[in-house]
Amino acid sequence: MKKKNIQIICNIISALLAIAFVIKTIINFFQYDTLLNAAPFYVWILVNALFLLIPASIVFVVGIIVSRKY
Repeated sequence: MKKKNIQIICNIISALLAIAFVIKTIINFFQYDTLLNAAPFYVWILVNALFLLIPASIVFVVGIIVSRKY
């Protein structure tokens, strides 16, 4: 594959993960109930970031590195 294609694919995956983070956080906000959950809501946001935003940033950086390397 050409380096431009790899960078585009990495950017698309990164954007989809970031959009999934926003959607999942909004859904969690509407489902969150302080009486049923011992953890504060910001912990839910941190968990979402751990599983969605960190991989999104890694894929984005990989796309940049691959495009510059080749």
